[in-house]
Amino acid sequence: MKTIKYYAVAALLAISSSANAQFTNASSSASSTSASSEGWSSFFVQYNPSKVVSDVDGAEDLSFTGITAGFSKAFAIAPSTPIYLEAGLAVQYSFATWNWIDDLKILKKNDYCDPEEKFSMFSAKVPVSLTYVWDLPNSSISLAPFAGVDFRFNALGSMKTEKNMKSGYTIDDDDWEDNFGKIKKDVFDKKDMGDEDATFKRFQIGWHIGLNAYFNKQYYVGISYGSDFSEIRKKTKVNTTSITLGFCL
Repeated sequence: MKTIKYYAVAALLAISSSANAQFTNASSSASSTSASSEGWSSFFVQYNPSKVVSDVDGAEDLSFTGITAGFSKAFAIAPSTPIYLEAGLAVQYSFATWNWIDDLKILKKNDYCDPEEKFSMFSAKVPVSLTYVWDLPNSSISLAPFAGVDFRFNALGSMKTEKNMKSGYTIDDDDWEDNFGKIKKDVFDKKDMGDEDATFKRFQIGWHIGLNAYFNKQYYVGISYGSDFSEIRKKTKVNTTSITLGFCL
């Protein structure tokens, strides 16, 4: 993980270095790109396969899926360079179904129930990136490597236990409640989660690095990878891959 973070920092430095080179050699920059000096606006959607990575002893990494929709605006840093500052605002819905049969040993021993826990969360995200735009010669395609930071506010989140009783077995709700806790939990509520260390945090900051490909300076596709700087709960962070489709205004 430290190696990946070093790569992200190196990418930011590389983009900054490119910007300095463009300022010192404006004629060279003019031949490398024809990106708009005023920047652009775009709408985008993302598919976000993610993983909750924990350093807690005995804890397993858990995967979940995110779907994101948002708007972004790119501002030119200077008319003579193809370096842009791009900021966005997006909403993300995350969801997963996790099977806890190996953790609830008594259920595995009695073999009458196959429990699942359904996770869902709504978040607001503010991605901020430095983007370099390079037009491929004799082509309508532009490549735009980028790197930056994400600010995320987790607004709503829950874990709902599904009992999924096996054929031939029954159990009263009171027995389930007494033996295995609440059926639905608010992941931001310390009482529901049972411990402060297990309670999710609402505000997070992370990093990302990626590449977009623009077609006719109107449509684009991209891929990026990022991780949290801050923990979503104690000794736990989220790693995210994002596959993007966008439309420039």
